[in-house]
Amino acid sequence: MLIEDDPDDVYLFERALDGLRAESGREVVLERAGDGLDAAYRISIEDLTERLPDVLVLDLNMPRLDGVKFLHTLRAEFALRDLPVVVLTTSAAKETHDEARAAGADKVFVKPDSALALAQIAAEVVDLGIARRPTLDGTA
Repeated sequence: MLIEDDPDDVYLFERALDGLRAESGREVVLERAGDGLDAAYRISIEDLTERLPDVLVLDLNMPRLDGVKFLHTLRAEFALRDLPVVVLTTSAAKETHDEARAAGADKVFVKPDSALALAQIAAEVVDLGIARRPTLDGTA
């Protein structure tokens, strides 16, 4: 699930995933939430129905419920400590990255300015999701 309010960033991430699909042949399904409040609602419903996303990609600067507050909610109220969360932020400030990690982010990346760098991040996100999924025989 991509939690992002900027349509341009959504488009670029979708394009990076399209390239990954074409290159690897992997089936990747992307859900979208426009902000942290929308994502919290969707995840609460999906948690109840046991259809949680395999990994979350989160922007920090969003309206209604920002990324750090969303992370606190995710980790505390939903108790989803094992759901991988990758933060993509425009900020290169160490304090911002530290705050995101302290709130529960597994990885933090600065939004890159090249398609190749974004494709590499997208590949890492997909690998995190694959690592979290159980195998077909039910083992992790």
